[in-house]
Amino acid sequence: MNPSFDLVTLPEDLQRRLLLGFSGRPHLHASAALALTYSSSPGDVFSHIAQDALLTAWGENPLDGNCAAALAGSMEKLPPVSPELLPIIKSLLMHWRPEVTPEAQAAMEQGPKEQLAYLMERMRGEQGNAFWLHQIYEHCRINGSWRPLMRVVEGMPSSEQEAPLYRYVIANCLFGQGEFERAADLYASCSLALPTVLMREAAGRARIHDSESAAKLLRSCAEARPWNVNLWLRLFDLVNERDIRLEQPQGRTMVLGYSWNKADDLAETLDSLVRSDLGDVHVRILDNGSQDRTPEVIRQFIDKFGSDRAAAVTMPVNVGAPAARNWLKALPETQAADYVAYIDDDISLPEDWLSRLGAATEFYPDAGVWGCKVVNYDGPARMQCGEHNMTPDGEERQQVLMSTIMLQDGDFGQSDYIRPCTSVTGCVHLFRTDRLMENGDFDLRFSPTQYDDLERDLRMVLGGGHAVYTGHLAIRHKRKSGAASDAGKPESVGAAANMHKLMTKYTAQEFEAMASVMDKVLLADYLSKRDALK
Repeated sequence: MNPSFDLVTLPEDLQRRLLLGFSGRPHLHASAALALTYSSSPGDVFSHIAQDALLTAWGENPLDGNCAAALAGSMEKLPPVSPELLPIIKSLLMHWRPEVTPEAQAAMEQGPKEQLAYLMERMRGEQGNAFWLHQIYEHCRINGSWRPLMRVVEGMPSSEQEAPLYRYVIANCLFGQGEFERAADLYASCSLALPTVLMREAAGRARIHDSESAAKLLRSCAEARPWNVNLWLRLFDLVNERDIRLEQPQGRTMVLGYSWNKADDLAETLDSLVRSDLGDVHVRILDNGSQDRTPEVIRQFIDKFGSDRAAAVTMPVNVGAPAARNWLKALPETQAADYVAYIDDDISLPEDWLSRLGAATEFYPDAGVWGCKVVNYDGPARMQCGEHNMTPDGEERQQVLMSTIMLQDGDFGQSDYIRPCTSVTGCVHLFRTDRLMENGDFDLRFSPTQYDDLERDLRMVLGGGHAVYTGHLAIRHKRKSGAASDAGKPESVGAAANMHKLMTKYTAQEFEAMASVMDKVLLADYLSKRDALK
């Protein structure tokens, strides 16, 4: 590591952005722009941070002419880039012809199949236009389905200069399809001077449990770019085997779920719960006034799981998610438990889900809640949610409260770590019962659903607490959320209304106080891990 670099000495606004993570094109471009405002000459630490952010953004979006243009437009302010990248940048920009027409916009408002068909048709008609190839890349990334892109790229002619870029894209496709060893081998053969190449090779090695090789690669990457907090967090977990640690929560755990008219999804969820590796666990499932076969699904689950450990709670009408959560937490048997886990009704639980959350409680026993990574049900390379932190800038926060970093790229291992955060998703989260009770009820103003879990976590942070995220647990989730949700649907409109309620419940000063609490927590966590790795 460059001995002259210390994150603590950076300006607070830049430090805050870097602590949130080093991934996602919008976040990286904003970080680069901010770093350059502090740069006095190419070659100083700020110009190095900016260059690395721009290169990483391009590495995450390798066919995006906008990323290549952002890098090219800043070169006079940056240290020299690798000469082998220059012809690739030139070629991409020469073939970049954006066509944002009403026809294209209308096509992108259709379903995923229709979108892909339109993009493929445009690609066939304009094979020399990199814009359409990038749109196919984005479509596959957002939907977590990489095979269409792989077929296109494998069939494309490429020059000797472009070949490394296309090999890298194919490696991304392999990684996204879960072929981690093939992806890692292909990354290793890519003579492409983008920082993401080695990072993703390391992630591939880690996913096939070649921890020694992965740690060696990550250390090399982290020492070359010490401002990339994600690298240090991932390296720390690998070296200390936190990525494979399994530990049941100490004491009794009560698993709580609620559902309304989603019998088929609920059946799959409860079947995965039956298959889970559970210790002293009891379950309560609330039927929120369902009119389908939900009661039958719950009865069948109780028969499988055991009536001595599972029971149903039946509501005559749908009382909404916050009230359902509060009802379940008020049960005497819930209050007698040591831990409480809430689960959604449209997920697939891996067998070791509770042990992975339990391990997080061992590493961070003082947290107020522990949560995990959530990915698309049919395309697990697409992240829906994970660790949530405040948008760093106060003015930006008025439009988007929580940072969307984890939605800005696919799951290429960049978030495979455990650390504190502001909030975790309510899809699957674990509480110590006493802390759940101390923080009060879920706010009924966020009925019927959406953001009651976030509001509860923000209230916790305002009181000095924090959540903990583990990226070593990924939950497959059917209902899309975040950037992948369907705007305009009733649930999306309700979510927007609830976000407005949340934004007006707290003042700008209170939101900034929350962000300041987390600045200190995130910095202390990063420094302790970085120093332990020296």
